[in-house]
Amino acid sequence: MPEQEKQDRAERLFKAREQQKADAPQAMAEYHAAIERVRKRTDELRRQRLAREARKDSKKASKQARSA
Repeated sequence: MPEQEKQDRAERLFKAREQQKADAPQAMAEYHAAIERVRKRTDELRRQRLAREARKDSKKASKQARSA
């Protein structure tokens, strides 16, 4: 490879790495925000499921109490 091509390639690689370093903090913030959104949604769905199951169990118990 001619010397100029090597120099150009090295500069491109250096610039790409510098850009990745500059983008890293925002990328990590977005990554953590996405994890937190999933965690919150999972908690909400779990809360809804538990409430639904509690209603179902209470209806079942009241139905059995009336038939007894």
